[in-house]
Amino acid sequence: MARGGMIRELAVLAVLVCALFLPVCAAASGPVAETRDLLVSAPPGGVPDGQLRVLAGQTQALLDRILEFWSMDSGVERFGKIRILFDESRRGQCTSVFYWNRDSGRPVREVRVSGCADAPQMLAHKLTSAVFPQKDKLLRNMLGILSETRLGNPATFPLCGIGADAWGAALIRTKTFIPLRDLGPDDASWGMEEEGGRVTVFDRARQHAAYAEAGSFAEFLFRTYGLEKLRRLQRLSQDRPRPMQEVFGESLEALEARWLDALQRDGAALAEPLAAQLLREDRAGACEAARHRSAGRQ
Repeated sequence: MARGGMIRELAVLAVLVCALFLPVCAAASGPVAETRDLLVSAPPGGVPDGQLRVLAGQTQALLDRILEFWSMDSGVERFGKIRILFDESRRGQCTSVFYWNRDSGRPVREVRVSGCADAPQMLAHKLTSAVFPQKDKLLRNMLGILSETRLGNPATFPLCGIGADAWGAALIRTKTFIPLRDLGPDDASWGMEEEGGRVTVFDRARQHAAYAEAGSFAEFLFRTYGLEKLRRLQRLSQDRPRPMQEVFGESLEALEARWLDALQRDGAALAEPLAAQLLREDRAGACEAARHRSAGRQ
């Protein structure tokens, strides 16, 4: 093979590798700031070095609050430091995504923060997912949203400035509530699917309802049983599916019934009428509409 052809093939291979492991490649080619538990990077030209160090310090401080809240360690000894990539927004939207990658055959935890670096969206949620390895999407989002509500940005998805319980009560009132048994451990039942190594949304209304319900159910369990029970749920669920009976002494269906009774009893006092109005106007865009209203009041 001619030297020029070989170089072209190697270049194509490098592009393919970076497409599969983009945060690793970005970290290697852009600036990197390191903290006790994090490797924070940005694409070349994306974030100045000084600003990246500030973002790294802020993200480590947020992680410290999460670790203190859950009485957990960061898992560095098992999985290495969590890799954070501050990237440009995707399709004009600000969000954060957690996923597992591999580096030299070793599992690596990565969080991509897309846009809004000054006020990251869902960052506490996804840092919690990095700390709590969890295959079941319901349990993973329950813990993540609980962290976001208390320690992160309450204006972020799926709350958008309205409490999780208000959304839950509004979903009941508008007859768009999804039974928890219908929210499986994978993406499809959440209105999402994996495509080319990335998770995309095909039903935004269902996605928002599912995430809001996970947040509200987590709040109910936290208020009723406390953090230690939720930590035990996380531990036991590693080798058995949704061990609610073992942890809480009741089945998922029984816990759900108690949670729904509380929501219907207290809904009017939870700003539920506004959430219900937004759901009736546009289920898929209700969260974003709530965020705009919240921003307009500030």
